[in-house]
Amino acid sequence: MKQSSLLKFVSKRRRVQPKEEDNSEVQEPSISSSNELSSSASVHSPITPSPAALHSPASTSPTHQCTGTYGFPWLEYSTSRDAVFCKPCRHFPEAATESRFIKNGFRDWKHLSHCCVKHEASRAHATALGRSEGYKASHKPERGNIINQLHKDAVNSSFVERNREHIKVVIDLILFYAKQDIPLHGHRENEEALNKGNFLELFQLISSHHPEIKKRLDELPRNAKLTSPNIQNEMLEIAALLNLCKIKADLHDETDTYYAILADECKDLSKKELVAVCIRYIHKGQLKERAVGFVETGDMSTSAISAKILEVLEPLQLDPNLCVGFGFDGASVMSGKKGGVHVILKKTFPHAVYVHCNSHRLNLVLCTASKVSPCISKCFDVINNLHSFMTGSHRHARFMQIHSCDVRWSSWSMLTLLGPILETLAEFSESSGHSKLEADSLLHQMQTEKFLFLLVTFNKLFEMSDYATKDLQSATISVTDCIDLIEGLKEIYTTFRNEENYLDKAMALTEDLMKRHGIVNWDITGTRKRKLTAKLGDTLIESTVGKASPVKDNSDLKQLWNDIVDKKIMELNTRFKADTYRLMRAAAACLPQSNTFGNTHFNNTVEDSEHEVFVQQLERKISNGRAFPSLVEVLDTCPHDIFPRMKRLLRALITIPITSCGVKRLFSTVYRIKTGIRATMLTQRLKSLSLLSFERELTELLDYNKIIAVFNSKPRRLLL
Repeated sequence: MKQSSLLKFVSKRRRVQPKEEDNSEVQEPSISSSNELSSSASVHSPITPSPAALHSPASTSPTHQCTGTYGFPWLEYSTSRDAVFCKPCRHFPEAATESRFIKNGFRDWKHLSHCCVKHEASRAHATALGRSEGYKASHKPERGNIINQLHKDAVNSSFVERNREHIKVVIDLILFYAKQDIPLHGHRENEEALNKGNFLELFQLISSHHPEIKKRLDELPRNAKLTSPNIQNEMLEIAALLNLCKIKADLHDETDTYYAILADECKDLSKKELVAVCIRYIHKGQLKERAVGFVETGDMSTSAISAKILEVLEPLQLDPNLCVGFGFDGASVMSGKKGGVHVILKKTFPHAVYVHCNSHRLNLVLCTASKVSPCISKCFDVINNLHSFMTGSHRHARFMQIHSCDVRWSSWSMLTLLGPILETLAEFSESSGHSKLEADSLLHQMQTEKFLFLLVTFNKLFEMSDYATKDLQSATISVTDCIDLIEGLKEIYTTFRNEENYLDKAMALTEDLMKRHGIVNWDITGTRKRKLTAKLGDTLIESTVGKASPVKDNSDLKQLWNDIVDKKIMELNTRFKADTYRLMRAAAACLPQSNTFGNTHFNNTVEDSEHEVFVQQLERKISNGRAFPSLVEVLDTCPHDIFPRMKRLLRALITIPITSCGVKRLFSTVYRIKTGIRATMLTQRLKSLSLLSFERELTELLDYNKIIAVFNSKPRRLLL
């Protein structure tokens, strides 16, 4: 815009003005205070300018006249200031708006056109213009003033009900994705994207079949549809918080609710260290293990982990004197006797007893037994190499053709699949390249009687211990069940060691496999006898160190059998010593079918008279045909008003943790959620999704009205 033209325009405007400029002022329409505004269901929500904009110097100048000159309808001219202003930005200013178009006015006539174009393209101007249009729409004659609109909205209950129905659909979808571990976001969610993500795509699909939902989506303002990722995160946090409140209410429902703390740490897909915490307690006669959260930590020291555990537990407001146990794994940072996590936490929870996860203990027993000698370790190396070889795409496809089954071979017993495995290896050994070398090596090591005997032996031993492992991983297992499982496993392994018929069965099965697959070699290890040093001349050597001894006859196989079984028995006796059963034996004394039933192991916690009467009561009920399979049933028959001390003792014994597998299951949920395509997920969102998925029972019972109440505690664009 040329300066001369603008000057002519300004001169013309000044000539037509009366001498008394105050009488010719073009007054702006009156605008209600911002405190009187609220949300509306109209397409353009009415937004009121701030009081600061109304009392700015530009707004109080004597003459403001809208010019609309040169394609800029938002321009207005002030005769007293001899400057132009932006009317929308003057009434609805943004923090980033240029002050010369609001307060001081624009007088650079030479660059007016260029600066107007630049200002019109700014985000602040677009926001102010949208607010101005919304304000005008809300002040149309047929709509009445804003106070009347708010009054009508408040009176019209169907308006609020419609908004609540909309937000309930949003909550339904969000919780559905959380419970099913399905991603919500898309890579791009704009209008041009072909795939806007699971949440928006399913929302659109539902609205296409429900006209009422589609109508609400069309009528609501774009910034009030409640479909943004920020709203999703807020809803997830509220739902997870309500689940935590339910757990807290259960813990405080009764005065003497004992609890135990289960904790562990792991790394997620993005290599962030997470410390997770679960709570074990009894509520209404049922044993519960609830996940209460996890936090991210970069420090894996004992003090840092202890602080993180206390941070997770702080919102529950637990009584430290009611904590009866810690359930951790056997890592040194957790189980250290001088500076472990359980030692630090015991300062806060003085009555808690540290329990090393019994399932983890049993797993260590099995791992140690698999390394009892070099030849046994080599056998497991062959199995691992075989698994790596067979998981190749074309190798696995060929194996499936030979086996004629759609089930993955690794999920079957190797004894069942030995024939197809050997046939597949033989076929690839006739090929070329690296596959031929691997197949030849595996065939050479597998086609021996020693390998088949070890395969049969460990298949039998693991089959027996598998039942105990599954039971020890149960969240509802009691201390009495645990001691029965471990002692029973010791008896089974002792029977294997003392009775020859189990060894004979293993040898017979090995010989049958050799005949079926044409295997004739005893071993591939060299037969040269190793010489002992002179220092060991007068000692008895049971096995060599560093190298595997060759197997030449059945006596060598018997020696392997005895070594494996002896190692398992020794490890069971070492890791499950008699002194670790003190609490278990105390619990067994309350169970009628145990050998120690009626014995006193309570260290004066329960008076002798109360204990004797309680035992007599149980014996009478047993004589009448009543069964007590676990301590939970015993607890149900123990009235608090008659046997108060026994009641508290039973609750404490049942609450003591046997395994920390509940925390491991929480980490499994984390791994299902945070996959490769969701690796950038923040810890807070991951926490909310994991807790909602893990505690599906509580998530199903969530009250949507409570979620809406918490969500509506902040100012919202929708009236809820």
